[in-house]
Formats: sequence, C-alpha cells, structure tokens
Amino acid sequence: MDFLSRTRPIVGERGFAILREREIAFAGLGGVGGGAFLALVRCGASRFRLAENGVFDPPDMNRQAAAFGATMDRPKLDVYVELARSINPGLEVAAYPEGVDAGNLDDFLAGADAYVAVIDAEKGEDVKRMTPALQERHGIPVFTCGAVGFGAIMVNFAPGGMKADEFWGMAMQGDTGGGLLPSAMQRHFSAPALERIRQGLSSGTVATTAIGGLAANALLANEVLAHFLADTGLVERPPVFAPEYVVLDFMTLRLRVVDVTRPETS
Repeated sequence: MDFLSRTRPIVGERGFAILREREIAFAGLGGVGGGAFLALVRCGASRFRLAENGVFDPPDMNRQAAAFGATMDRPKLDVYVELARSINPGLEVAAYPEGVDAGNLDDFLAGADAYVAVIDAEKGEDVKRMTPALQERHGIPVFTCGAVGFGAIMVNFAPGGMKADEFWGMAMQGDTGGGLLPSAMQRHFSAPALERIRQGLSSGTVATTAIGGLAANALLANEVLAHFLADTGLVERPPVFAPEYVVLDFMTLRLRVVDVTRPETS
C-alpha cells in the first residue's frame, strides 16, 4: 500500500503536488525539528535542506523522535535521513552536517520555500541576527516553535512582516523574568510545570517532557502545511504570523492565538 494512501483523501493530488514541489530548509533536528521533519515527510513533503551537527546522547531520549538506545552517539542528521528515506525512498535531501553558521546561511536559504528555524535557544546568535535581512532578500517565511512543559509556543515571521527583534521586544515589555518565557507569556501555561522549569533552570537543567516535544512537533509541521496549502481550499484560515503567536498547553487544555501587541485581549 502507498504510504500516503490515508493522507490522500485529505490532502488530495493538488496538495501532494504542492508538497512535492516545495523545498523546506530545517536548521536543527532536535526535540522540535526532528519530529516536525518526520511529520512533514509522512504528509508528503519530499524536498528538504537539513542542517544539524549534533549527535544523540541519553538526555535526548525523553523527547526526541529518533533518540533510542540504538542511535546514541550517532549523528542526528544521518539518523533522520535514514528514517525519512525508509518512509519515502525518493526523498530529496541537501545535507549540511556542519550546521548553519554566518558563512553558509545565505546559501542555505537561497531558493528555499520555507525556513524552519529551530536551533537551540542558547545557540546560533550570529545566525539569528542575520536571519531577518536574509528572509527579506529571499522572500521566505520563517517558522519557529519551542516546547514548554506540557505544551508549546509557536512564533512565525512572514516576509515584510514583524521580525523577531520587534516581536520579542514587545513581549518583554514590563517583564519580571524568572523563566524560559517573558512573564506575559507564562500565564498561558501550567503554573506548577513552569515553577518546576524555573527550579530546573536554577540548577542548570532545561526541563522538558515528551508531551511538550510532541506538541511543538505538531504545531510546527501543521503551520508549514497551512502555509503551503493556503490557496487550495483545504485550509480554512491563513497561517499565523507575528504579531500573532500560538500557545498550546495540554495540562491546562488551552489553545490560543495571541497578538503580542494586544496581550490583554487573549
């Protein structure tokens, strides 16, 4: 049986044709990027640029889609390409085993149709500073998402729209600190989970769960699909771009689209 036979009634041949044609650049195949990548492969996307220079280690096994005892100490990029090609042998992959940096980001983005930027929060500051200008040069949307306890937060940036510096500057207004997120965003998530995350951070541990990872995988992959399929009649809404962002928490059973310029209305 065709591995896409159960997706075909939903996406249709027109949707599959779009997904086969579009090329997605992934910077990071960790707890968010790896699962989102496999989800998009299973939905019919087949052209990717993948940048990842990490190897699997035991802490990855609490949330990363390809982290198993058998994959420990192996390059994440190699493992994910093997898994993806075992699903779709015809996958087209341009591999960047060195990751993305200031020297190759322009080449990495040129000609891509979407940029999934999921480098760890504490890494790649030079790449993050360069991204807005290169996004405009190449006219490419940027999709980002992070796991938060039992949920996730997704912030995406459209060409010509609000950029990361402005978005996070507004989100940080009046911030009192004390966690992974600005104070105004923390109220959307389970308070006990956030308190435990704060305790972990104070001892040098970034606390995560498999549920938060899955939430981030699903949000991110879905929004890339929503962007690509926006004009097919399959999608009932436009994709969410800044100043709006999405918060999802399974422990509180909340899913919200929030406008960073009007947080009091959420």
